[in-house]
Amino acid sequence: MQNRKPSVVAEPDAETLVARARALIPALRARSAAAEKARQCPRETIDDLRAAGVTRVVQPRRYGGYGMDWDVLCRIAMELGQGCGGQAWAATVLADHPCLAGMFSKQAQDEIWGANPETLVSTSYGPRGIVRRVDGGYALTGRWMFSSGVAHSGWTIVGGFLAGDDGKPRYHFFLVPGSDRSIVDDWDVMGMAASGSYSFDLADAFVPAHRVLDGSLVTAGDPPGASVNPESLHRMPIFGFTGTVLVSVTVGVAIGMVKEFEAMLREGAGAAPGRPGTEDMMARAAEASAEVECARLLVLESARNNMVRLRAGHRLDEGDAALTSRNSAYVAKLVKQAATRLMEACGGSGLATSGYMQRAFRDIFAGTAHTTLNWGRSNARYGHHLAGWPPQSPI
Repeated sequence: MQNRKPSVVAEPDAETLVARARALIPALRARSAAAEKARQCPRETIDDLRAAGVTRVVQPRRYGGYGMDWDVLCRIAMELGQGCGGQAWAATVLADHPCLAGMFSKQAQDEIWGANPETLVSTSYGPRGIVRRVDGGYALTGRWMFSSGVAHSGWTIVGGFLAGDDGKPRYHFFLVPGSDRSIVDDWDVMGMAASGSYSFDLADAFVPAHRVLDGSLVTAGDPPGASVNPESLHRMPIFGFTGTVLVSVTVGVAIGMVKEFEAMLREGAGAAPGRPGTEDMMARAAEASAEVECARLLVLESARNNMVRLRAGHRLDEGDAALTSRNSAYVAKLVKQAATRLMEACGGSGLATSGYMQRAFRDIFAGTAHTTLNWGRSNARYGHHLAGWPPQSPI
């Protein structure tokens, strides 16, 4: 296969990438209805993301990526979310997966990006399939679910259990090429439809040992990829930390809702001095905007603090994971509250299926339903940490 050069040669700075993401908002908004109907992120959007360099934000520099800090990706997600939640979700997860892929062995990374640095990686972390030991590696069979953007990816990282030396199951990541997958057309949902989060089947897919990553090494911040990729983010444990970027998408959608509602107020759609309900609408707009701003600041501060610690050489531990998980889940609560507040105030003006508000509302509720953002699980995890109890399993 002929090697391909990245479409963006010069490495942009963080502000340039955020500005490029912001410039995509009108295109994402224009494609939102068609993308939702297709239940898929359009190829045009993927092409735009690649051209803007968004898909390489946290990719290792050795393969043409930018190796930037995690909070930069959170900011980008917030911009994209203002265009279309579903497309932004697919874009964000495809952009964040190079962080985990960069933790695999160098041989595995070479297989992903050696011939084509623009190759995208999807994931399905739920350990739903069967893993068998075979000569030279493992064979995977079963159906893995909720793989956002999978149709656009060349490789997929899936979760599974292997017995440790003590006989107890231990979580591992397995890297499989797209040729081994059979995508299942089962993504028919009420929100985030444009994310294309389909299931896929594997039938005795062979995974050699060098394409297997022990989850405990990731949790410890000592995966094999960290020895070849100097960027600090490749020492970031995944579980408890990546929720910051997922919830950032919904923060972006909520920012879009606030802006849309403010435009409705200014244009007089149901709000005018002296008209019944106007004061209530303005009060709801004020409270929702405060909730969304608090959410934005909290998630960015969480992501930045983790990167500061990583760059200083610290290992992020269960306490850091529990705190970050708590913050991400609380941000999800805030954006849901804001979305509900605004939708209730819209009345009939927000119900048109051709409009932004109803789709944004549905996308927020679908996005915040992600298990990583579950408030009950996250506050229990943080409570366990505060009490000094053994940590709960993130799987």
